[in-house]
Amino acid sequence: MRIVLLPFIFFFWLADFIPYAKFVAIGIFLIAVATDWFDGKIARKYNLVSNLGKLMDPMADKLLSCTGLILIAISGVLPAWAACVTMFVILGRDFSIDCLRMVAAKKNIVIAANWSGKIRTAVAMFAMPYLLFMSSNDHYELFCGTPKTVVDIVGYSLIGIAVVLCAYSWFFYFYDNRAVFKEEPTAKK
Repeated sequence: MRIVLLPFIFFFWLADFIPYAKFVAIGIFLIAVATDWFDGKIARKYNLVSNLGKLMDPMADKLLSCTGLILIAISGVLPAWAACVTMFVILGRDFSIDCLRMVAAKKNIVIAANWSGKIRTAVAMFAMPYLLFMSSNDHYELFCGTPKTVVDIVGYSLIGIAVVLCAYSWFFYFYDNRAVFKEEPTAKK
């Protein structure tokens, strides 16, 4: 469902000819985030795990993150350097942990999600639509003066917290699973 919603998020974000289209895009983004939460909750409750789900869920998460980060970058709500750092840390962490899991899987080691990764995801998935909301303020002029400053500070703080949690999670995934990289002795002939 998340993957299906992504083109609609882009369409409405870019559809300036539709009144309040940016709010529709943010709403669809929030629905996509909610489907991820419900999907996980239902899968755990009914013990529904499939190989397709194991493949598609992380891919859908990354595509949703990419969508949010791309929209934040093109909206200009963050300075270009901050958008680049945010994208590097979030996507670098996600892709490198996927590689770590692939190496571990070849050694029959399962690497489960840790608490810092889950909190990071929750903060990031709240921060992204919030930042998109902030950028829509420039389009619809919802806030000005002190309220806009407060909204901006909250948004920058949220994305900053998400980046710090992401870096923390990235480090500890590799530190806690460093045994994956130990070479197994080869048999002598």
